[in-house]
Amino acid sequence: MKINWRTILVGELSWKRFFRSLIIIYVILFFIALFFSERFIFPYNDSSYTKSTHGVQLISSPDGEQIATRFWRSSKEKYLLLFFHGNQEDLGHLDVIANKLNKYGFSVLAIDYRGYGLSTGTPSEQSCYNDSMLLYDTAIHMGYSAKNIIIWGRSVGSGSAVNLALQKNVVALVLESPFVSAFRVVTKFPVLPFDRFNNLSKIDKVNEPLFIIHGSDDKVISSWHSDKLFIKHLGKKEKHIIQDAGHNDLWLHNIENILRKLELFVTAHG
Repeated sequence: MKINWRTILVGELSWKRFFRSLIIIYVILFFIALFFSERFIFPYNDSSYTKSTHGVQLISSPDGEQIATRFWRSSKEKYLLLFFHGNQEDLGHLDVIANKLNKYGFSVLAIDYRGYGLSTGTPSEQSCYNDSMLLYDTAIHMGYSAKNIIIWGRSVGSGSAVNLALQKNVVALVLESPFVSAFRVVTKFPVLPFDRFNNLSKIDKVNEPLFIIHGSDDKVISSWHSDKLFIKHLGKKEKHIIQDAGHNDLWLHNIENILRKLELFVTAHG
């Protein structure tokens, strides 16, 4: 008697069994995305700096958390950048970026997400939105105004940046290696009835001039994300793809040329 090992191990194959399996997989994916996605979006839980690091200041959030910020003033200051960094870095990793921006007259005020660096609490999509408003208010208290503030979002920071640009009118919105939404970095197409940091659903409502920077060889967030955001934005805009640059080495390429173009862009449209 011939033994059908496939039937014993996996059962009878059928379309009904196939669709049932798909439904089970989808339900599991749904609950993982609903309850655990923010843990994957914000994996960092360390600090590369201390309270004595130059420019670091802790500010209190309305719900009682301590949020770390850091300021780099440009000696040629023309604008202030509100900077929202990626999910694998904190304020201690931004010196190279901030120093290059300072050379072109951009002072930088950056924030650490909750649970990052010296910031207390647990990061979430909503806490990022709330704390971005707190950073804007901090800039206003420092003496800046909407006429000289630019919002810059890098990678996951594009979520905070786009949402803040919806709430406040500023000189420009700069997105570096952004995504259309957090889930679509993994799935490419919309799969679930909800998402995190859905930039694509908001970008056409952003009134500020848009300046996008992306690496052509980005394997983490493909440049098609920037293409879609750029197309959907309705206002003044520029997009710059840096050839041979990836996600984490973009600032090692010819970023100075891009910063010169940004300087001209904000001067023309600010």
